[in-house]
Amino acid sequence: MTFRIATLNKISPEGLSLFGSDYEVADGLSSPDAILVRSAQLDTDAYASTLAIARAGAGVNNITVDKATASGICVFNTPGANANAVAELVFTVLGSYARNVVPGIQFARETAAATESDKELDEKVEKGKGKFAGFELAGKTLGVIGLGKIGVIVANLGVQHRMKVVAFDPFPSIENIHQLEPSVQIAKSMAQVAAACDILSIHVPLADKTRGLVNAQFIAGMKDGAILVNYSRGPVVAESDVVAALDSGKLRAYLNDFPSKALVNHPKSICTPHLGASTEESEENCATMAVNQLKAYLELGNVVNSVNFPVCESVPDASAKSRLIVINKDVPNMIATITKVIGDAGLNIASLVNKSNGKVGYNIVDIQGDVPEALVAKIAGSPDVIRVRTINL
Repeated sequence: MTFRIATLNKISPEGLSLFGSDYEVADGLSSPDAILVRSAQLDTDAYASTLAIARAGAGVNNITVDKATASGICVFNTPGANANAVAELVFTVLGSYARNVVPGIQFARETAAATESDKELDEKVEKGKGKFAGFELAGKTLGVIGLGKIGVIVANLGVQHRMKVVAFDPFPSIENIHQLEPSVQIAKSMAQVAAACDILSIHVPLADKTRGLVNAQFIAGMKDGAILVNYSRGPVVAESDVVAALDSGKLRAYLNDFPSKALVNHPKSICTPHLGASTEESEENCATMAVNQLKAYLELGNVVNSVNFPVCESVPDASAKSRLIVINKDVPNMIATITKVIGDAGLNIASLVNKSNGKVGYNIVDIQGDVPEALVAKIAGSPDVIRVRTINL
């Protein structure tokens, strides 16, 4: 069987090369079995037959995830694959701002253009460089809200810059927390972080609960003259409230990756053009992870790093000829319903794995025989079943 993979953005060729001869991969391929996407807007209503979507990046706000779930389309992301790129950029921009690097370079260029000798240039540089005196990060308090892969690296880099680091995450992953430097102080609330820090860096996903998370009320609880850094998602910050805080002097600066008319020309705002994950290494890491996730799903039905399906993996049983994948609403008695249909068809179950995330149930059933289409149709006919497919082992 040949799987059809559509790409909706430019995807790293190092990742695409992992697809073998059993895959047809093309830009904008129609009726694909799976889709690889980065930033393109994707409405899953247009892809009724698609089995899976992999976002080569962490955020999935450009994908209609709820619609995908209702249609039985598995949506993957690649958490952590671009973490180092984003974290490094945070400190690149922060360090550049602290030392007035960009205006300093511009001053040197303009001065050189207006002088006729190196001696004159040197004299003018020495005379004018005082205007660009900055500050050091060492000794400042860095606040980090969100301790996913990126937030943890940012916090640890703060420690390496000899900063005091205070961090908070409402639902911390034990794995991530174990990666933190011991000196990072875990706060009890976002408000505690806001009140303590000189520089606040936001690293949370965009969701209904985080949209406008940093608003006028939140900013009011920050130190006067604090610096706000946002390399997560633009709408996490209420832009008009931030602009008002910059204008009033409540905030010293807003460093972000999300240019807008209001921010680009603001004297206290520095906007990079969506550069967070734009490194060769990050793009390759994201593409590699996304491709491997799609292959595992298409070939074996295994689910890892899905944003809408539960984690579910199973090594094929040695005696199995077929693998049945059943995606259902998370309601009681589904396992009994599925196994009864299989038993009534006279087929033996070699193994069964069932996982749930509270909304979707996901079943991998290895069967010692071929699965007839009538059996698939009978299971799919249940009002609580979302999608059924068979994989020949």
